[in-house]
Amino acid sequence: MADAYRNAHNAVRAEHGPASLHQCVWCWGDAAQWAYDHADPKEQTDKRRRFSTDTAHYRPMCARCHRTYDRLHREQAEPDRIEREFSKARMRYPRESLAAMAERRAIRVHTYVIGKRRMAPLTVWQVRYQRVMS
Repeated sequence: MADAYRNAHNAVRAEHGPASLHQCVWCWGDAAQWAYDHADPKEQTDKRRRFSTDTAHYRPMCARCHRTYDRLHREQAEPDRIEREFSKARMRYPRESLAAMAERRAIRVHTYVIGKRRMAPLTVWQVRYQRVMS
């Protein structure tokens, strides 16, 4: 079953690209991992992890937000507590550092799209690339 978990994450990476090309959906920083949103009615599990084979149920997150998000779901936290954690994550970075992260992400996207990996870019990548290059 561990192979199914790995295959699910590989499918997300193949469809959306590496998480590092995206912004964390919680703190707006640089994402590092694809996080399962725990909302799939056909959720699958292996011995210790829950995952989905549907790529629509994954969100880009930084490692810190991903750990917090998964912990809150394991503990079956109340919506108020999840909202508090979400608000704390949003306060983590000042605007200047978020702008610098966005510039670095745009460079990574540009490198990924026209670099050695000649993969068809996603619409989001094209928009970010055009905005930076113009």
